[in-house]
Amino acid sequence: MLQTEPSQQTMGADNPLLTPQQLRWLSKARAFAQQISLAETIRADSENTFRRDLFESACKEGFGALPFPTQYGGSGGDYLSFALVNEEFARRCVPIMSSLGVHVLCQEPVYRFGSDEQKEKYLVPSSCGRYLAAFGLTEPAAGSDTAALETSARLVGDEYILNGTKTFITSGGSADYYIVMAKLVGSDDGITAFIVERSFAGFEIGQKFDMLGMRGYATCEIVMNDCKVPKANLLGQHGWGRKVALSSLAKGRVTIAAQATGWAQGALDGAIDCIRKESDAKQCQFYGFIGELSLSLEGARALTYQAARNIDRGDMDATMASMAKTQATDAAMKIATEAISIAGLAGMNPDLLLERIFRDAKAGQIYEGTNQIQRMLIARQLFK
Repeated sequence: MLQTEPSQQTMGADNPLLTPQQLRWLSKARAFAQQISLAETIRADSENTFRRDLFESACKEGFGALPFPTQYGGSGGDYLSFALVNEEFARRCVPIMSSLGVHVLCQEPVYRFGSDEQKEKYLVPSSCGRYLAAFGLTEPAAGSDTAALETSARLVGDEYILNGTKTFITSGGSADYYIVMAKLVGSDDGITAFIVERSFAGFEIGQKFDMLGMRGYATCEIVMNDCKVPKANLLGQHGWGRKVALSSLAKGRVTIAAQATGWAQGALDGAIDCIRKESDAKQCQFYGFIGELSLSLEGARALTYQAARNIDRGDMDATMASMAKTQATDAAMKIATEAISIAGLAGMNPDLLLERIFRDAKAGQIYEGTNQIQRMLIARQLFK
């Protein structure tokens, strides 16, 4: 399946709805993905190992800070271009896809809320891959709900002392720094954001997860036991943690939508490949079914691109982001499920990548806000 080009015009190199710059990023992502062998992709998944070398190579190609200004080492691209890169990487199950998305998600709050010193210290080395970033929000008893966080921070002299555990942290086992949310003790300011380096005293890597899907991303717990964080690593101001988290997560959901669109495209390509091996008469029996799956895919793609364009216009429409994430991950799960049914036992063969897409798509419906929660957020906005 990795050798199959997408059948949909929207992914074509002559798509009139995309700018020349966006098409160049798409072409660049496709060329990068084609260099990664199927054996490498399967190995990273089966062995659950993170490919730091591929991540660094991707950053050198400009993907690691694509939507950020060149002033801090970014590529000066737009968010739709970054969505196209994620879609193409997901279609081919490139082993660094999710880590790259989280890496950019973590740079967003530093760029928006960080001091000049923080931007210079963290954004510049992040852009070239020397630093890998991870996002520390989810806890054993708290998902995207910042009000339920238990990780605490106390200001003692010139340091903050952090205590708590974050779980299911993508890239957690390999990252160099983390955007961490914690409740400020003895203050009414509430949730506050910090930049926590892996080397800080009191910081540890906890349990590593061998999960069903989203494998090969060094997903683990991070544990802070009296972790000492310099005052200079306060991100924004006291009480800005919720603002920092939600602004990043809204964009992160558009990234997930793009990845899910790629999964859906990859699954559809795989299903079509299997049908093409049948007789002409039997192929015709699948046409209506494939047409229906294609409609689901294109609906997801349209919402995803619109959400990305909103970001590029400076309109961070969180509702549109939730719609895109929900529609795209549901479409990916549906198409992957049906593609495996069409392929039969061959659909379980790792060489087709259908079972990998199936497992990743299920995870996509859950992380960064479950689709059930996304539907509630969408409805709540409609009733305002």
